[in-house]
Amino acid sequence: MAIGGKSGDTVVGLSGVRRTRELAYVFIDGGIAANTLRELERLRRSGTEVYRVASLEPMTRALGREDALVVGIKRGGLAQGIAGRLADRPEGESGCVQDESTS
Repeated sequence: MAIGGKSGDTVVGLSGVRRTRELAYVFIDGGIAANTLRELERLRRSGTEVYRVASLEPMTRALGREDALVVGIKRGGLAQGIAGRLADRPEGESGCVQDESTS
């Protein structure tokens, strides 16, 4: 994903994710506020897959933003690669949970 950050395929931070259209994925840190979580889960209406991750810190560290609690992936090659990786893993083994409780 660090390569995606340099190519512009990765959006780091809440304000950037809010402004970006055509996101394939949004990964949310498990420590995010409940209201923000509900707001971001609404992105599913536009076809974005939303996942909660116990900790985004390893991902955001690689992107140079350890403080970020939200990462978005734009549609395109990087998103297709992520889709393949997620599809290859049994549910629960990916380290992230697709929480549909508030959608």
